[in-house]
Amino acid sequence: MFPAVLSSAAVLGLMALSGSTMGSTVYLETTASAVEVGDLFPVVIYTSATVPVNAIELTVSFPADKVDVFGVDRGQSVLSLWTEDPILTDTSVLLRGGTFQRGFFGKHQIATINFRAKTAGQYEIAIKDLRLVAGDGQGTEVIVNTVPAGTLSVFNFDENTSEEQIRIAVSQNIVSDINGDGEVTLQDISAFMGAWSNRSALFDFNGDGRMTFRDFSIILSDFFFQ
Repeated sequence: MFPAVLSSAAVLGLMALSGSTMGSTVYLETTASAVEVGDLFPVVIYTSATVPVNAIELTVSFPADKVDVFGVDRGQSVLSLWTEDPILTDTSVLLRGGTFQRGFFGKHQIATINFRAKTAGQYEIAIKDLRLVAGDGQGTEVIVNTVPAGTLSVFNFDENTSEEQIRIAVSQNIVSDINGDGEVTLQDISAFMGAWSNRSALFDFNGDGRMTFRDFSIILSDFFFQ
């Protein structure tokens, strides 16, 4: 059984798509901080809407040789109407649904996909082909920027992997490592504070589409506890 270290214990998913004027996002989270090959781990899909959204279509892709899907849980979903059950292929899960409401705001859960780690290696679980539809009665699609899809990176290590290799692999996925040097330092905190002051950049670590005190708390935690 080889340990699989997830890239972050708090919010592993990055922002999937961000509205250029609306700011809505979809991202991945998990409560697991580490799993072993053979273990199940949940991946929760969230949306954070800043305009009324009443329909969502998205695909979550995964490597079939690395993980199995052990089910999709929609019990806590903000979506109450599903055009069909989740469509599972060898490498993806397709979700399509909506709500009776005119639309929903804020952070809501879409679904939870339960995965099982199959083999050692490195792989990604990612959001693809995302569509958000506004609840305006006209079927208006929420405009999105072309930004990297939200991904959850999983690293599996065997007994031959050194501690240094593990440290480097995990540090490459620290969201708050602004300058990309593999660790969170005072330079990263300084860059964050400068951007917060003059709004020259958006460092959104928790995927809610905004740069807030929560993001400041995350970078401080990564600095002191890495």
